[in-house]
Amino acid sequence: MLNIKNKDLIMLGMIVGISFFFIGAIISNVFPSSATNLTSYKVSGFIKLIGIGALTTSMVIGGIIVEGIDKNLKFLLLLLGLVLLIIYTVGSTWLIWDLSVSGMSGSSGETAYKERPTALGTPGFETIYLVIAMIILVLIAKVKRHRF
Repeated sequence: MLNIKNKDLIMLGMIVGISFFFIGAIISNVFPSSATNLTSYKVSGFIKLIGIGALTTSMVIGGIIVEGIDKNLKFLLLLLGLVLLIIYTVGSTWLIWDLSVSGMSGSSGETAYKERPTALGTPGFETIYLVIAMIILVLIAKVKRHRF
């Protein structure tokens, strides 16, 4: 049986998250979308979101449960995971959802993709989950502090 420790799982999650993010970026550059076929745009966005999710989750969970590392490193993992989550949550509301495609017919030669490609239809839908996650983290920290 494999003896996998929490540190190894956290490192694996971070590596997979970064890999998925870069694979998604490569897909969007190698297979560009057109106005009629937006499949590569959607697949690229989906893979990049999985990568960001795996990376952020690994960092936050690693900051909470990993034992046997310096407490400053543990705090840094948690802090950077939360900062990445906040940056993504705030930044997703400012995304430009128009995908311009040159070479198409029209007055300016461009058409735009007007739909929002998120599953819930509104960028920033993850703000609720961010607030819930932060409340849970504060509760876990208070319970740990009172236990010891």
